[in-house]
Amino acid sequence: MNANLLAQLPEGHDRRLARGESLFRVGDPALGLVIVRKGALELRRLSPEGRLSVLHRAGPGDTFAEASLFEPHHHCEGVATAPSLVTIHPAAALRRAAAGDPTLSWRIAAHLAARLVAERARAERLAMPRAADRLLDALHALPVGPDGLRHLDRPWKALAAELGLSHEATYRARARLERSGLLRREGRHAIRLPAGPLPA
Repeated sequence: MNANLLAQLPEGHDRRLARGESLFRVGDPALGLVIVRKGALELRRLSPEGRLSVLHRAGPGDTFAEASLFEPHHHCEGVATAPSLVTIHPAAALRRAAAGDPTLSWRIAAHLAARLVAERARAERLAMPRAADRLLDALHALPVGPDGLRHLDRPWKALAAELGLSHEATYRARARLERSGLLRREGRHAIRLPAGPLPA
C-alpha cells in the first residue's frame, strides 16, 4: 500500500488470526479497510455446487476486501491461510476522515483503481482456455529475485484455486511446462522461467 495513503488513514485496530481462522463470513457486518501486516488471507466464495473459488489473495502490505468500504455486509468469506496479523480501519472512520481531507479521498480512489487494474489482469488470465497458459501467466507475474528466481509464496493448491483449476490440472500443467523447458523448479517453491512461448 502507498506509504502516503497509509500515513493518512485514521487509527485502526489489530487482530491476529490463526491459520484457517475466518476474519469474516458471508453475511457478517462489513469491517471496512483491512490491511495485511503479516501472513496471508484469501477471499473465498463457495458455489451452490460446492466449488471453492479464491477471488483474491492478500499478503503483507496488501489491502483486503476493499468492497466492504461501500457495502453493509460481506458477500464472501475472508480466511487466513497462515498465521496472520491485520489492521482494520472501520469504514465509518474512513468516511469521516475523507470528508475532512479531500487528498485522502483521492488517494483511496487511486488505490482502488490500481486494485481494479490488477483484477482485470486476473480476469484475462482466467479467460485463457489452457491450464498451462494460465499457470505460466501467473508465474510470470511473480517478482524476480536477485538470483533470477521467482518464489511462490503460497502452496500450489492455493494457486490452483486462484486459477480456477483443480490441483490435479495444475500439476499436469506444471509438468507440461517442465517438459517444454519453460519452467524449472529449484526447490519446493523456487522456480526459474526461461523465455519462450508455450508450444501449441
